[in-house]
Formats: sequence, structure tokens, C-alpha cells
Amino acid sequence: MTKQVANILGVSFATRGFAETVTYLAERIRDGKQTHVVTANPEIVMLAREHQGFRAVLDQAYVVPDGIGIVYAAKWTGQPITERVTGVELLEALMAAADKENWNVYLLGASPEVNRRAAEKLSQRYPGARLVGYRDGYFQQDEEQAIVQEIAEARPHLLFVALGAPRQDEWIAAHRDQLQATLAMGVGGSLDVIAGKVKRAPILWQRLHLEWLYRLLSQPSRWRRQLAIPLFVWTVLKEKRGSRR
Repeated sequence: MTKQVANILGVSFATRGFAETVTYLAERIRDGKQTHVVTANPEIVMLAREHQGFRAVLDQAYVVPDGIGIVYAAKWTGQPITERVTGVELLEALMAAADKENWNVYLLGASPEVNRRAAEKLSQRYPGARLVGYRDGYFQQDEEQAIVQEIAEARPHLLFVALGAPRQDEWIAAHRDQLQATLAMGVGGSLDVIAGKVKRAPILWQRLHLEWLYRLLSQPSRWRRQLAIPLFVWTVLKEKRGSRR
């Protein structure tokens, strides 16, 4: 896969802006080119540094910068990433393309209620997209092959997987050759947002690049995950100083 890339702590990120990313991915879908999209933030980068297996998954994927920390890290290190490509917005933009192109869509993951409500809302919002299946993420290992087979038979143009990171992207990579999905993307908590279970940060917070703080204040249980952000910043700056020497 040919892609413009920037390297952030060993993870290769695509450098296209949001609109260009949507155009590029839609073109790949039309051409039937299989693509695994990872929406990566500082937490994902730090996970990849700790786990070689997960790093190998990212090396085979099209990784977009979902997280203002990635944009800042690129700026500090003189690399051409200029804007975020957030998971929930990319999902919506690809659904808008599916609405026009009558693409098949499959939703996997989240709780049964969130999965069902997200499927209903996306079907209402994008009636031209064909929702060919949806299944929650509460399945046992012995059910996995049947789910893969169901998805393969549906042949989705878009497969959105909400199993949490890093599981969702490891799952896509493990079954990629069987799934028959043109584009598969891990979407984390995006289905919770679409279903209305979780509110996204107000526009002002988004513009101030404080969405991470809003999530932390709204969900204090996330504090352990948010520790990855200062560690990420410190590691980027340390490596930048090291490269200067």
C-alpha cells in the first residue's frame, strides 16, 4: 500500500488531512482494495512501543492521527501532519459515502443495546447504505468463527469494529483474510457516541483541543488510560533531544 507517512515513536502515520483521507479511502473501496484503518492516539502509540505484536498490526495498517497529541508531536518533530482524523467523524464521513454508493455496512462490537441503537440511528441517517448485519461484542471465543463467517457472507464494503483498543485492531488483523470486508476500521467508543450513550465534547472544547480533558471529567474512570498522554509527550521530547545530539 503506497502512503505518505510520518513516523511518531516508531508508528507510521498517514499525513493526509481529513477530507483527503475520506476521498482516498472511498477510492480504495470503489477499487475493491482491502484496507485496515487504525485511528491512533498517544495511548495507541505507547501500547505499540510496549507490545511488538501490536506494533506489527499497525505496520500493516493505514494509521490516521486520532488525537491532538499526535498532531503536536508531528509539529515538534517537523513532520507533515496538520490535522486530526478522528474516528467518529471518519465513521460518519464513510457512512455518508456509503449512503451515496449503496455500500454494505456491518457493525461489530459494543454492548447489545448500544450496538442495536447505533445500527438504528445509522440506518435512519444514511438510508442508502445497506446495513447487512450487526452484532454486539459480547461473544465467546468459540463463537468467533461463526461471526467471521457471517461477516464474510455479508461481504461488507465497510466493517466497523468496536471492541476497544488494542483488541479491535488485533481482531481485524487476525481475521482479515477471511472477513471479505473491503475496509475494516476499529472505532472504539464511536458506537457509544452514535447511540447517544456517551456525549462527545462540545464544539468549543473540540476547537480548544481539550476533548481528552472533557472525556476525563465526564468519565473519571479513564484516568489510568490518560496517563499515557504525559508519558507520550515526555518520550517524544526526549527522543527529539536525543536526535539533536
